[in-house]
Amino acid sequence: MKKMISLVCIAVLMMVAPVLAAPDMSVESIALNCGYLFGNESNEISAKITNSGTDSNGSFEVSFVLSDGFSTIESIDALAAGANTTVSINDPTIRDSGDGVTITVTADCSGNIAENDESNNRTTLDTTVVNNGYKGKTYTGGENMTTWETYDLNGDLVYSAGDSWYLSGYYGWSSALYTTNWTASDIPVPASAAIKEVRLYVPYCFDYQGDMSDNISLNFNGNVQTIENHYTDRKSHGSYDNPYGLLAYDVTADFDTNGNTADLTNSNPKCCAQKTASIRGMMLVVVYEDANEPRRQIFVNEDLDVLNGKSSYCTTPDEATAWAPITGLTINPSTIASARLVTFAPGANPAEGELIFNGHVWTDEWNDNGVHQIGISDRYVTAHLRATGNVVGFQSSADSMEASNAILILEEGDSWADSDSDGVPDYWDDEPDTPSGYLTDSEGRGYRIGDVNRDGKLTSVDAMMILQAIVKNIEL
Repeated sequence: MKKMISLVCIAVLMMVAPVLAAPDMSVESIALNCGYLFGNESNEISAKITNSGTDSNGSFEVSFVLSDGFSTIESIDALAAGANTTVSINDPTIRDSGDGVTITVTADCSGNIAENDESNNRTTLDTTVVNNGYKGKTYTGGENMTTWETYDLNGDLVYSAGDSWYLSGYYGWSSALYTTNWTASDIPVPASAAIKEVRLYVPYCFDYQGDMSDNISLNFNGNVQTIENHYTDRKSHGSYDNPYGLLAYDVTADFDTNGNTADLTNSNPKCCAQKTASIRGMMLVVVYEDANEPRRQIFVNEDLDVLNGKSSYCTTPDEATAWAPITGLTINPSTIASARLVTFAPGANPAEGELIFNGHVWTDEWNDNGVHQIGISDRYVTAHLRATGNVVGFQSSADSMEASNAILILEEGDSWADSDSDGVPDYWDDEPDTPSGYLTDSEGRGYRIGDVNRDGKLTSVDAMMILQAIVKNIEL
């Protein structure tokens, strides 16, 4: 009888006795950089590890295993009761957009910690690889902005956005027709010139319905045109992942030196009901021959690359750069009087982006006119021209913009000529029209006498700097 009572007591004690307290490691979540596993680059992967039990007595290990082959283990110091820590690793695997990957993270993967519950030590995340379209195409498996055409002739290139304007498609188009006009003065072609090539560019953004280009038609001076090239890019992940693009038309046969009109029709305008594409504006580029003009070599690069260098978008300015190598003709810098670089950056406004030419950088470079949204830069880069390896860069530091065109115009002549008589040869003169009487720096940039801080104004600040220089006997 006593033996039976003892067994019953033992059984009762086993039923009511609490489980001995112990650590309890769990993987609460797995996080990716900006929420995505990006293609064509390494990726940071993080996991939040929590101890919902008692203090752990020592370090433990956390494993990261990816289904396509990469794995690694990180050692973690002892984790106090109720505490959590985030473990991050860098996965160097280069993947293609569209690849499917399962990520498995296991806390205390080696079983060093005695826990009450081992079932919550592992968490998995299934994800699909995407490209980060805010980076330049060369950083997402794409190509550089290539030289579409070159010209070697006595002649020149002129361009104009005419009276084009930004048409938002967020609430649809109020009319199915978008029209741009160019006057003869917008495109000043000499009477003695012969038209060599005329290119019409139509940059657009946020193509919500996929209207570009199936639902778009264009007439130029009343004649139906065919899209010759359609360049596109997109963010490729998350919200507002809509195509951006550039339509390129050859309108040479229908160009009129007295004036031109382009009519773009959207057969799916979605007025006031649904969103459709927004038009940044239009750009007309004309190359002409004229025996009265100097010999010029002209290089035309075209494409469309969406860029944004904000760190919150998981990019850097270096990555948010589109490159346009200049190729196709032999360049002899000793015979070049001037090198002029014209670039278009839709969406760069106002004063946005960095222009790079052979390593030289100009900041806040592109501006539109406040009506259209085609950022334009037109500057001389003669001092930085090379015989080979010339390359143009469009860089976004912390702004949204697109890169679409790089046009280099080389004029043959005396490389030591000084057309503005500022003492700096045109060959490396960054400002070829310095006003008479101005001082210049070594790059040919002019400034007024007394404008010590070079802000274009004569103020008390300049006077103070001069007085300080006199007192301290320093050279300004």
